[in-house]
Amino acid sequence: MKWTRSELKERAKEALRRNYWKVVFVSFIFIMLSGGVSYSSSSSIAGGGEREKADNPVPVETDIPDNEGDFDRTSAGEDAPGQSGLIENMAYTISDSIERALDGLGKARAAFVVTLAVVIAILFFIVMLAGLAIDAFLVNPLWVGAQRFMLKCLDDKGNIAELGYTFDHHYLNGVKTTFMRDLYVFLWALLFLIPGIYKKYQYCMVEFILAENPDMPYREVLERSKKMMDGQKWNAFVLDLSFILWHMLGFITCGISEIAFVGPYINLTRAALYRALSDGMQEGVAYEL
Repeated sequence: MKWTRSELKERAKEALRRNYWKVVFVSFIFIMLSGGVSYSSSSSIAGGGEREKADNPVPVETDIPDNEGDFDRTSAGEDAPGQSGLIENMAYTISDSIERALDGLGKARAAFVVTLAVVIAILFFIVMLAGLAIDAFLVNPLWVGAQRFMLKCLDDKGNIAELGYTFDHHYLNGVKTTFMRDLYVFLWALLFLIPGIYKKYQYCMVEFILAENPDMPYREVLERSKKMMDGQKWNAFVLDLSFILWHMLGFITCGISEIAFVGPYINLTRAALYRALSDGMQEGVAYEL
């Protein structure tokens, strides 16, 4: 049995015609489940004051008439430095008080910023853990059920109730298997982008395998996906690239065509790819994409 991309897509179109509204509904659920959270933070600054002082006291000028020659000019000149020193001391006192107040305000602001940063970090960590938990215990099992639904649509007519298949059939095994798959892909992605993509395609059949074998141990599921994708990762990548114009249409239509046709079409095509690879493993035949 040999097959091509056009054959996979034709099979997907036939299944879409038989189950259009159901496939659109299931695909829409997962479009709604995918999203992101962004946050922003701000910082504050505090400034200090500068001290000013007069180096030279301001002399006291007097305009004394000649007929008051008995006025002691020397005593007037001696009073001025004393008054200037008093003003200077008051200025120093006020300046020091202001600096101490600013220093206290700066420390309070610094403590507030540090506390705020710690709170934000804790909240981010909690949100991240909650997201991972939702993904592991809800989204992944639902996605396994969705892939089972897609396979049923290829065969004849699918039932939306298949979405809950994993919750009734070896739920914890499904959670564990998909979690380990995601963990391996993440660890490989830490090395570089390409190794992560490589592993993603290597394990891209995990949900389909679980959809038909919910009790299969996770190591065996991962190994089977690797064998199915042996020599097919590049072909699967090219298959995904062949939908790029459809994705552009989805962008132009603000996602309307993505919901109404493109998403369901792609999901069914991937299910057809799994079916072809699975049948080929059993028959021991070669594939052409």
